[in-house]
Amino acid sequence: MKKARQQRPRRASSAKIPGRADRKRNELADDDTPLSPEWIKEIKRRVRDSRDPVRYMLVSEFTRRFILYYNVTTDTFAMNDASRGTLFKRREIAESAKAHLGDGVALVKFTVKGDRLKRLSPFRGMRLRSRSASRIRRPTRHAHKTRR
Repeated sequence: MKKARQQRPRRASSAKIPGRADRKRNELADDDTPLSPEWIKEIKRRVRDSRDPVRYMLVSEFTRRFILYYNVTTDTFAMNDASRGTLFKRREIAESAKAHLGDGVALVKFTVKGDRLKRLSPFRGMRLRSRSASRIRRPTRHAHKTRR
């Protein structure tokens, strides 16, 4: 005797759903409602935003070989590894996070191409005051003696 072959149940594709193939492209089904102009505008904005590869990261730069990248989830800085920093899609959100971190943090623009991060902003480094600029001239306590 031959064993009966077991048939796998077929999955329904979207083209074979009853009633769907009969509808024309511009017709709406009974349960479909037309989108408002605000929703259409929002959907177009989201599509444009998803295709934009520019992202922002919070960075504390000391030298070209010593750069700290901020990670929001752990509230820590990763040293010299940009892939461990948090990428922000929106500049406004990154700037608000930067306001909580202080003066030593800069906002750097990156782009995502494939699996690689590429830095778009130039290196700025730490801007330290020179010693002469930080000195304040104070009057001495003793009076200056003049020569006669």
